[in-house]
Amino acid sequence: MQVLVIEDEADVRLNIVEILESGGFQPIDAADGRVGLAIAQSQHPDLIICDIKMPDLDGYEVLEAIRNNPSTATLPFIFLTAKTDLRELRQGMNLGADDYLTKPFRRIELLETIAARLRKHEGLRQLELQIGELQENNSHRSDVLNTITHDLRAPLTTIKVALQMMETLPDNRPQYMDIAFNACAQGDELIQNLLDLYQLEAGEMKIEPRPLDLQETFRNLYYSFKIRTENQQQQLKWDVPEVLPPMISDGISIQRVLVELLTNASKYTPTDATIAVKVRESDAQETVPRLIIQVQNQGEIAADALPRLFEKFYRVPGGDRHKHGGTGLGLTLVHRLVEQLQGRITVSSDQGWTKFKITLPCEMQ
Repeated sequence: MQVLVIEDEADVRLNIVEILESGGFQPIDAADGRVGLAIAQSQHPDLIICDIKMPDLDGYEVLEAIRNNPSTATLPFIFLTAKTDLRELRQGMNLGADDYLTKPFRRIELLETIAARLRKHEGLRQLELQIGELQENNSHRSDVLNTITHDLRAPLTTIKVALQMMETLPDNRPQYMDIAFNACAQGDELIQNLLDLYQLEAGEMKIEPRPLDLQETFRNLYYSFKIRTENQQQQLKWDVPEVLPPMISDGISIQRVLVELLTNASKYTPTDATIAVKVRESDAQETVPRLIIQVQNQGEIAADALPRLFEKFYRVPGGDRHKHGGTGLGLTLVHRLVEQLQGRITVSSDQGWTKFKITLPCEMQ
């Protein structure tokens, strides 16, 4: 089996290569992240071992590129880290690393870690084969089942590593508990989004129209996301009229749509940049009065990515600036919910801004 070693320290890299050869593996080595990434994408090794701190292209960037490429997304990936870098493991695990090794390590530790990752990968491959059989009979399930194994694996791996680190470094227990809780929340979000999406597509999620207090809805959203943007050193501009038209709609669905859009904007907005919300009524001469909501943020999305934003599990490559992670289902749910509310949503990105525009009827029959 081929194992790619990406390590800028020559002595460490050669030592790993020798251990791999003695263990019956076929090592390929690269002295920096950019060369290693090119080898991974062209040769598709069975497993990748990668240092975190490297010049030009570091281990996080290599891993993110690996996971965002469909041809390499499921490759087992092991990080190398120094003991002083353990606090940085959370970022790597959130990006989808499978395991880590702390330098210096023993020969047996390296070989056992590789063997464990390869066994798990083979198990996932067998599961994918079984999923493939299901795909022949049910094209709807194929979208979910083909991706869910990978997306659920990330938080489970993070929880496992956090528990291991609690034993290794008990003084840092609160830090690793926080990591585990965040991973649990990530897994819970994925499961909830999957259930909601299934109900929407199966026609089982019913809306409950009732008179809404739009001022209170937007006021609560403002205070909630004001704190979040301040923590991330972002600017929040809020242009909502003091008086809004009466509206009969499903308030829970509308709030879910707005929370998803604002959460998405906060992920993709750089520090010191702006997120803007604008609400207005449609022109008076329109037969059906409508509410128009715009959520925009500084930061452009590539033109070729725009048509895919509402696809299941799609994530803009390299877009999550603050490494919050996500399910790739949020915007899909937004699109389906807006349609169920008899509304329309569009997205555009140019001149340094990305804008989502929602148009909703002020009354629903």
